[in-house]
Amino acid sequence: MKAGIQTRLLVTTILVLGTSLSLAGVVLDRSFQASVIAGAQEQLRLIVYSLMGALDEAGDAVRFSPELPEPRLNQPESGLYAVVETGDGQRWRSPSVVTTGVAFPQGDIPLSAGEFRFEPSGQGSVERFFLSYAVIWEDEDDVLVTFRVGTDQAPFRSAIEGFRRNLYLGLGAVTVLFVIAQFLAVRWGLYPLRTMAEEVREMEEGHRERLSDRYPSELHGLAQNLDRFVAHEQRSRSRYRQAMEDLAHSLKTPLAVMRNALSGDSGLLREQLARMESSVTYQLSRASVAGPVVVGRMVNLTSLVERLVRALQTAYGHRNISVEQDLPAQFLARGDERDFMEILGNLLENAFKYTSSQIRISAAGAALYIDDDGPGIEPELRPEVIRRGARADEVQSGQGIGLSVVAELVGLYHGELSIDDSDLGGARICVQLPGVG
Repeated sequence: MKAGIQTRLLVTTILVLGTSLSLAGVVLDRSFQASVIAGAQEQLRLIVYSLMGALDEAGDAVRFSPELPEPRLNQPESGLYAVVETGDGQRWRSPSVVTTGVAFPQGDIPLSAGEFRFEPSGQGSVERFFLSYAVIWEDEDDVLVTFRVGTDQAPFRSAIEGFRRNLYLGLGAVTVLFVIAQFLAVRWGLYPLRTMAEEVREMEEGHRERLSDRYPSELHGLAQNLDRFVAHEQRSRSRYRQAMEDLAHSLKTPLAVMRNALSGDSGLLREQLARMESSVTYQLSRASVAGPVVVGRMVNLTSLVERLVRALQTAYGHRNISVEQDLPAQFLARGDERDFMEILGNLLENAFKYTSSQIRISAAGAALYIDDDGPGIEPELRPEVIRRGARADEVQSGQGIGLSVVAELVGLYHGELSIDDSDLGGARICVQLPGVG
């Protein structure tokens, strides 16, 4: 099933908007994450500078005053740790390192003077950021002093996760609101098309003769052209039908006069006149064919069959024909009622004409069946009598002309007419039309 315009627009909007906002979310998430990590690195750099300012040398020993520049360095499990190393092997550790047991990473490549080295590392389940800085301390021996500080990643990761959660919740809410707004905008924008589709459906069902004039400028020309097309189609069909009927009727009368005026020994002329009259009758039957129409309505075939059966029972009342009807109350088909009258009228008239005493009319799915107990139609003749477009002088008399017209009309509706043997002993005529039921 093909997707409608509204579905296509909404799917396109969701795909484009979802992809764009997802990419924007990824970019913002990575940017914020990099910003938080850069902030952590800057905080550790400031701790290094404060330790450098608080370093107190007493002889060859590295010492700090009891009041460290950052109080958390004195607290266990504080999340901030520091170590100071000298080139001669001396090492100072902050109380937080001693009580917590933090292991600082030792790189394979030693630090050079003035170099900062930032690296994440883990100890067990605890993840930390570490920053190392080496500087030549200006004393008498120019000792290389390395400052190492570390901090837990948990607060920074928590900030990143909080931002990420709020970011995607916000983007999701924006997406939903935008899709709803787009849905409402699309429905409002396509409202004239839905109105036109509804009015065209009403025209097809025969409830409306033309479209309304309340369409926007983009559809106004289409509505006018569609109205013109429908009106032209109706006028053309009416003129064609009338012209064919007039021609056929104008020929039938002279032919009848000529046949009656012929002497009894003019057998050949009578035969040719009979063929000409048969051809005129056939073309007159074809002239009554309308075929599928642009503007049609639903026709109840059950009601139509009942009307035809009542008329035929009156016409063939002297034969005492039994008719069994097994049709649903609503057996509907869309089209011209005159066409269905032509189809069913020909088939039922043939059934009444050739049956012995019994006719059965039934339906199954989209098929209508007419069975009789007459002589039937020989299998080798069936293709000929239902061949669409057969000339009147090519088909058999009796059922031939009627069935060929029915076959042609059923073909115009893209249906199928078939002949089979009936369990009543005669012929079974099956008519299948699309959309019947």
